[in-house]
Amino acid sequence: EVQIAIPIMKPTLEKVQLAGQALPPGFPAPFLFADGLSSVETLLTNIQGLLKVAVDNARVQEKQIQQEKKELKMELCRERELRESLERQLTAELQSRATIQKRLKKEKKAKRKLQEALEFESKRREQVEQALKQATSGDGLRMLNDAGIPDMEVEHNGTQHDSAAMQENRTYIKPTIMY
Repeated sequence: EVQIAIPIMKPTLEKVQLAGQALPPGFPAPFLFADGLSSVETLLTNIQGLLKVAVDNARVQEKQIQQEKKELKMELCRERELRESLERQLTAELQSRATIQKRLKKEKKAKRKLQEALEFESKRREQVEQALKQATSGDGLRMLNDAGIPDMEVEHNGTQHDSAAMQENRTYIKPTIMY
């Protein structure tokens, strides 16, 4: 005589234990415990409900991911525009700098030429002054010609006058007169 162990069902105890559990958000309905349904059918219904919740959660998560992608793309576009703007500004600044450096170089060259011309004129003036001093001291025309100053005549009293040849060699610029 074999004894078969039949499980004793305690439907009220299971209902109380499972009914007290917190359901995940978005779960369509509480666990089903129908007296007429078998435990397998109840289990399958509960699994189906959990799958629906999982699908809904996946959709929500996908929407969040898509929104984050959009935000990141917008941020990338803003940063790209900012970078391009800064690159254009840098290019303009470099061109401006190159222009200023060229101008500075030209100005330095012009300044150097003016300085050389000033030095040359200063030396020439010193030579003329020395020649005049020597001419007034008695050496006369010979010293002026030796000093390299042609076309100058010295009168007997020691003053100088431009000769006609000197005036012909000069370029005369007539000042414009406004009427």
